[in-house]
Amino acid sequence: MIRFIKEVYLTGFTIMFKISRAREIKYKAGSAIAVVALVESFALMGIQWHVEILLNRRFLLPKPAVAAAFVALALINIYILFVRGHGLKFAEEFKSLAKSRRVILATTFVIVSVATIVFGVWSAVAYRHFFGLG
Repeated sequence: MIRFIKEVYLTGFTIMFKISRAREIKYKAGSAIAVVALVESFALMGIQWHVEILLNRRFLLPKPAVAAAFVALALINIYILFVRGHGLKFAEEFKSLAKSRRVILATTFVIVSVATIVFGVWSAVAYRHFFGLG
């Protein structure tokens, strides 16, 4: 199960890496990492808002703290996917996987990404409603 989750994560990078129109590998990797980090950010923000609702207390993280958290998340992804080369290596191996495996991984990544974004947006709406913010 852990391996499948890891492969879905690497597939997300691979898909974004392959559809990038950039010419240099570092720019292709950078845009792919940004998309992966953005999806992860939606999950983290949704979780944070639900924790605040459950505790009935607003933490009100300042915008610089949120930006710093996104940068930290992006740096972790840069290290894992680009510096350590796990993402780049998987991007090369991806085409050698069985077609059914590639389809399952890509479909899972898309479903998880859409669900995560919906969860983040829904959490924001629930948060605003719960605390009467409009």
